[in-house]
Amino acid sequence: MRRIVLGLLLLLVTLPVFAQDANVQITSPQANTNLTGIVTVTGTVSPPDLQQYFFEVANAATDPNTATWTPVTLPSKTPVTNGTLAQLNTSIVADGSYTLRLRVFHTSGDVTVVTVGPLTFTNNGQVVSAATPTPTGPVIIPRPQITNTLPIPVGGQVDTLDDSAAKLMQQAGMTWAKFQIPFTIGDNSLVDVARDRINWAHKNGLFAFLSITGNKDELGAQGDAAYDPLYAAFVGKVAALQPDAIEVWNEMNLDREWPTGKIDPRSYVSLLKAAHDAIKAVDPSIQVVTGAVSPTGAEGAFGLDRVWNDDRYYLGMANAGAAQYADCIGIHYNEGVIAPDQTSGDPRPSYPTYYFQSMMQRALTPFANSNLPLCFSEMGYVSPDGFGQLPAGFAWGANTTVADQAKWLAQAVQIAAQTGKVKLLIVFNVNFKNFVDNDPQGGYAIIRPDGSCPACQSLAALRSS
Repeated sequence: MRRIVLGLLLLLVTLPVFAQDANVQITSPQANTNLTGIVTVTGTVSPPDLQQYFFEVANAATDPNTATWTPVTLPSKTPVTNGTLAQLNTSIVADGSYTLRLRVFHTSGDVTVVTVGPLTFTNNGQVVSAATPTPTGPVIIPRPQITNTLPIPVGGQVDTLDDSAAKLMQQAGMTWAKFQIPFTIGDNSLVDVARDRINWAHKNGLFAFLSITGNKDELGAQGDAAYDPLYAAFVGKVAALQPDAIEVWNEMNLDREWPTGKIDPRSYVSLLKAAHDAIKAVDPSIQVVTGAVSPTGAEGAFGLDRVWNDDRYYLGMANAGAAQYADCIGIHYNEGVIAPDQTSGDPRPSYPTYYFQSMMQRALTPFANSNLPLCFSEMGYVSPDGFGQLPAGFAWGANTTVADQAKWLAQAVQIAAQTGKVKLLIVFNVNFKNFVDNDPQGGYAIIRPDGSCPACQSLAALRSS
């Protein structure tokens, strides 16, 4: 199923920047100031459509348009008027002359930038606090220590970085947060995007699961031999930021995600190998998950140039040696309209991908000899409750209530645990709010439009003491 990448991710790449905004100002420090130790940054960040903001620094002698900007604070979503915006630890970078940049992201999609400089940081090489990050690189929050209390580890795909959503996830027993990160050739800012999501997850006591998707047009234009090393180099950089799991691509059996006419599991496994080797060279503890194949039986209708059935594609992956380059087989399940313990009775013309247990078997069977477990990178039930009506392409979910969603998700966790074959289950999704391009993403969300989360309660009921 097509997922729209976190809106904020693409803002960093494509959106215009305001030159001035009275609601975004830095009042202190001022240019030509010498700074030491912890410095209070004051000013105003209070646009009506505030998404989040953070501070970065770059060498003051470098052109701001080409400079390498180093984050020096974590993102904040709290508006401030004539007050404290951040506590800046000047010792996390080497002594020198810097420009301080404030970047403010708006829910409208715009970005406002304010800079002040030059500022001289002088700490004589002394780190102000042993608890602060090293002075030579970006802030990286270490992995949390987590005890799982659900039958298997469970997480959720997150849209906006909302700390209140993180609290609901923890109360439900979730221990993972998933994000989808795009890769575009030459765009190094996307590494910063990944870092911010990893840091947010770790700050909130959650492991970070990143699904890294490339651009099918770039892949088609470059060809496997040229593209694979570029993608691998990107995921290697992301691996250095200490994520806990990386999924290599997404639904590569569809021409929506892979070049038309070039869908081939052997081609994908070539990419998987390159990514796996790059990730493990940086940090062997990071779990490598194969891209999840889209559940479908549409190849007969559209042809193999456009789509491969999931079972055929999984078999091709297994025959091409995918098990050598993964810790887990990615899987999606998002078409259910009946309880996951049912193996018959779906009101639609019967197809195996409609049933939770048969969908698992389709992914497991080709890899039986490798004994690799499954990792659900998307598992969810769509409900129109609170939205009124689902798009026509999802009318099959019209009778699923939020109560059904909550009950079935908890049952699915139990069934998955009983198989002994599922290592992780990521719920799609936690806090998406809208329908985009006829894709009812908000309908899958467990945090509903009224702010309630019945699924959080049903999952929490499974927690062990």
